[in-house]
Formats: sequence, structure tokens, C-alpha cells
Amino acid sequence: MVIGVITAAAVLALTAGGRDRDIEQQGRRLAALLALASEEAVMQGREFGFELVADSYRFVVYEPEPDEWWLLDDDMHLGPRQLPNGVRPTLVLEGRDLTVAASFAETPRPQVLLLSSGEMTPFRLTLYRQGQTQPAASIEADAIGRLSLRLGEEAAQ
Repeated sequence: MVIGVITAAAVLALTAGGRDRDIEQQGRRLAALLALASEEAVMQGREFGFELVADSYRFVVYEPEPDEWWLLDDDMHLGPRQLPNGVRPTLVLEGRDLTVAASFAETPRPQVLLLSSGEMTPFRLTLYRQGQTQPAASIEADAIGRLSLRLGEEAAQ
């Protein structure tokens, strides 16, 4: 019984103080999708956008003729995605904290633009476990479209 209690305490200590692998995996996936969308924008010569809300995100494409953003809801890779339960995102655009909406508006309003020139809206997207103050993953982009991903303790820097 004593060994069981000690083992349980050790597992809890490692889980609470250790890295959050689920959110880190989500950060890797999101960084890869942002890179893919940026490459698609350049290859197709079209403007793409990224829209984030409290529990999900989606990619959109700009259609100049009707002057509208269209959802990529049928795209296998860039279709809408749900964030895992318990994940809280924050978004900083061009150095300013952005309030992340609870749900998508009726018409797409991307916060991040991924341009056909390869440029991108500078941003920092950080993923936290609900109730935690230390980030588990952070994705940053500069104006020329360079993406960087930081995981675990590096994400706080």
C-alpha cells in the first residue's frame, strides 16, 4: 500500500510539473498547418487567412471578384479544426493582445493574413492548459512569413 501511495504521488508530481505533450502536439500540428497554408498561398497566388476562436480555428481564402473570404471547409488539410478540451489559446497581433472570440462570426474575419507574396501578419499564438499560467506551446511569425515553434519551458520566453 505504501508503494502504491508513493507511486501515485510521483505520477501526479510528474504530470503537474512535466510537459504537456497533448498541447505540444497540437502546437506542432498548428505550426505545420500555418506553414502549409502559407505555401499554398504562394503556390496558388491567392491570399489565405487564419481565424482563431476560443475552441477552434479555420483557414479561409480571399476571392477578389465577390470581395469575400471563403471557408476552406472541404479541404482535407486546411478545413476547420477543434482545439482539444481544456486548451486555452491567446493571440498577439503585431504586438497587441487580441481578445479571442467565443465563436466564429457569420462571415469569416481572419486575424492572420498569409499573403501570396509569402508575407504574413506578425503574430504570437500561445496555447495553455485551462487553469495554467505557464504556456505549453507558442507559435510566432514575423512579417516575412518565418514561423517558429517553442514547446514546454521555451514557450514562456
